[in-house]
Amino acid sequence: MVEHHLAKVRVAGSNPVVRSIRFLSRACSRSIGVLLLATLSACGGAVRYDAVVAAASDTRDVFQEVAVLVKENDGVDIGFVFGSSGLLREQVLNGAPYDVYVSANAAYVDEVIAAGFGIDSSRQSFAVGRLALITATGVAPPTDLRDLPSYSRIVIANPAHAPYGVAARETLQSLGIYDQVAGRLVLADNVADAVRLVQAGEVDAGLVALALVVRDKHLVVAADLHQPIRQTLVITSRAGDNDAAQLFVAALHSPGGRAILVRYGFTVDS
Repeated sequence: MVEHHLAKVRVAGSNPVVRSIRFLSRACSRSIGVLLLATLSACGGAVRYDAVVAAASDTRDVFQEVAVLVKENDGVDIGFVFGSSGLLREQVLNGAPYDVYVSANAAYVDEVIAAGFGIDSSRQSFAVGRLALITATGVAPPTDLRDLPSYSRIVIANPAHAPYGVAARETLQSLGIYDQVAGRLVLADNVADAVRLVQAGEVDAGLVALALVVRDKHLVVAADLHQPIRQTLVITSRAGDNDAAQLFVAALHSPGGRAILVRYGFTVDS
């Protein structure tokens, strides 16, 4: 079930049931988009936010702070929907009323633009995310990632639609241990849900977004073990005249916005 985020953080696609080996079909994603639109239509018709940003769930905490920055500097209210980049892409392609789409996979943004749902001139990569390993309370963290086969349950975001899941799988393959752990992998809806499963003790360990666990005990994964997780955004076609959307994007490139990104472990261009 997709939840629309207005003011407080919710995660699109979040579900307490762990989907171990489940891949969502395109038809299913379209249904999700329809449900989302129905939810938005039921909100009384009043526009509560100046712009709504659909963003990869690894940006959840950092974007909340950026939204405060935009509010303080420009008096603009930004709302969010957070979820896996792939599922949010499907929602944008099915007409979901988002003003900005932010993906942890640049190719998804390009698909949105090619389909006519994004403004090509607004496309930009603004940061690179990092992967980190965390363990549940009471579970000793490994000193080497190659020790992961010693854990009985390891969660990653679903690589079918979550870029951090792809990066996690590539990391395991680069380390030469993917075949050893494949049978014990748990696939979460998105990287934020993967963090939740570790924190709830439902799994032993997780390869997740550094930005979501930067304040917790973690082991940063070497960047050369996987392809770069390039955070990329586009202003949607419906929001070409939305100044609030432009202000949010500008805030990401401001000194204050860049400082927030760096504090959460993102790499930004110098």
